[in-house]
Amino acid sequence: MRDIVVHSADYRTWLGVVRYAAQLAASLPVSLTGLFVAPRSGPVPGPPKLAAEMAAYAQDELHNAMLAGRDFTAWANQLGVTEAFWQVAIGQPHDALAMIGDWHDLVVLQGNASRGFPGERLVCETVLSGAACIAVPEANNAPGRVVHAMVAWNGSAASSRALHAALPLLKRAKVVSLLQQNAGHGGCGEPDALAHLRAHGVPVAAVETVTGADESASGQVLAYASDTRADLIVMGASGHGRPGERAFGPTTRAVLAQSRLPVFLKH
Repeated sequence: MRDIVVHSADYRTWLGVVRYAAQLAASLPVSLTGLFVAPRSGPVPGPPKLAAEMAAYAQDELHNAMLAGRDFTAWANQLGVTEAFWQVAIGQPHDALAMIGDWHDLVVLQGNASRGFPGERLVCETVLSGAACIAVPEANNAPGRVVHAMVAWNGSAASSRALHAALPLLKRAKVVSLLQQNAGHGGCGEPDALAHLRAHGVPVAAVETVTGADESASGQVLAYASDTRADLIVMGASGHGRPGERAFGPTTRAVLAQSRLPVFLKH
């Protein structure tokens, strides 16, 4: 892993998810890009004078956002990030993140602790576009580095992709726990999550195998993460739909809605 991009909803201050991303980048260490997305200005209804004032205000905001790069770089350097960059885009955040995610190893963005949170579409569109993401809830108390990661693996292609994409983080973790769903097949040539982790030098400290229906999977993931005192959940993201109409599967959505820990997702 060489570079992380974090979505910043503000260009004046960098707290919460942006601080988490900076601490994570410093711990790896990798470069960090802060991305601020300004709304695209359009016609303003009302008197021409009001429209002109609103257009001037939008232009000033965009200019100030672009000037924030120097302060962002200095702030990130103070947290130990050796390479920090700042980018400003115009348009819809999910479009900008889907595009910039193609050029970065990891996207970090805001999650939330309630189902149907305002940023759910942003997380969904970004993850289902193919980017590896970490969704950081507002109530996050985990450090901006991976100490104890919990991998949830159910044999699906998405969970295997998530496990493999998270290897740079898992290798640096002090402890890794594996929760695997017993599919009951055991056929020759089936993927083996534990063997893959160990083959890549990941220190797997605990393994638990569960059997359960899909509707209970989210509860099992969250309970095991709590029991093992993990600070990061790694899991595949189920979902479907066309761009602009994408939706997470029930397990992914439930974990995101209820988790108080950052969640690493890969579709």
